Amino acid sequence: MSKLLIKVIAYLVTAAGLTVMLGWILDINLVTSLSPDWVSMKFSTALAFVLSGTTLYFLVRAQEGEFEKAQVALSITSLMLALLMGLMFFSALFGVQTGIEELVIRDPGDMRTVAPGRPSLPTMLNFILIALAAVLAILNPAKLKAQLRIIGGLMAAIGTVAVIGYLFNAPLLYYYLAGINSAMALHTALLFVLLGAGFLCL
Repeated sequence: MSKLLIKVIAYLVTAAGLTVMLGWILDINLVTSLSPDWVSMKFSTALAFVLSGTTLYFLVRAQEGEFEKAQVALSITSLMLALLMGLMFFSALFGVQTGIEELVIRDPGDMRTVAPGRPSLPTMLNFILIALAAVLAILNPAKLKAQLRIIGGLMAAIGTVAVIGYLFNAPLLYYYLAGINSAMALHTALLFVLLGAGFLCL
């Protein structure tokens, strides 16, 4: 039952990521930011959720005994996540634009976005953790449960704090620091809570 639940979470996260990507392509603001007063989920974030949902799904498949197929998929998703979010994470730390932020879609920016197209630092950190989980699953699947619990717990906690920030209208809690760090979008935070729950169930 828990494996079925995890697969459902993986499908939901992947579908949500694809929906937001489509929202950017078709310029549907209700999908990208949920409210005109809130920050948008970046296109790169939506793509990373597609990769993360796929990662979660194949982590389950690995546990079900289909390790060889899962290993190939996890190698691809972890590499793409690490490259995408790793480059942007270091570009944020060093204050440079790499061009990857708006490689596919031009982000006009909004009032709580520091660099157009670039997610918040906690968002990038969570995706790097997901890439790490995939790598650990490939290298040492036997000792993975404790590590997945830690990664899932961190991810869910980061998302939960941001959701609380939106509930109480506290920008600092959803990680907005003017001129320093972009806010985390509400649907980004909710998907991290969902993903975190999926990793904890593993």
